[in-house]
Amino acid sequence: MELIVVVAIIVVLAGLTLGGFNLVNQKNAREKAKVQIKLIENALENYQSDNRAYPTSVDPAGDRGDEVLYKYLYYDGFEARDTGGVVYLPELDPENNAVVGKGKGGQAWMQGTGATARILDPWGNFYRYRSGDSPSAQNPDFDLWSAGADGKTNADPKHKDCADDLKNF
Repeated sequence: MELIVVVAIIVVLAGLTLGGFNLVNQKNAREKAKVQIKLIENALENYQSDNRAYPTSVDPAGDRGDEVLYKYLYYDGFEARDTGGVVYLPELDPENNAVVGKGKGGQAWMQGTGATARILDPWGNFYRYRSGDSPSAQNPDFDLWSAGADGKTNADPKHKDCADDLKNF
């Protein structure tokens, strides 16, 4: 009987520990996403300062906006490096980030390489971006957000799918 009680206590403690680890991992992922959004925002501000406009996204839902960000903030500048091109976000270097979880720089927020690479949030979902001239934009400059842990988002910020989204608006 004593052995059963000891095993039950161990099982309960193990369950509590695993639940605590999940909570800490989710909190860390949210903090990492906030840092990544700030990095992208700063790079966009630098881009706007040099070019007098933010990159234009033709996708009002923002689903393919991360490709626009990668192209303008890293790829175009890297390709034109010999002629004075500017890399606005060097953390997007595919050499360091091409495989999720294998990045040399510790970021691991890229999928793919070349002009079609995509920027991932800590949950493996693509960041969303839409320029301020989009009809569904919330900000006059740009909207940038992560769909959060559930990977679901909606154009209406009050929709239930947006409850865990991390946004700049």
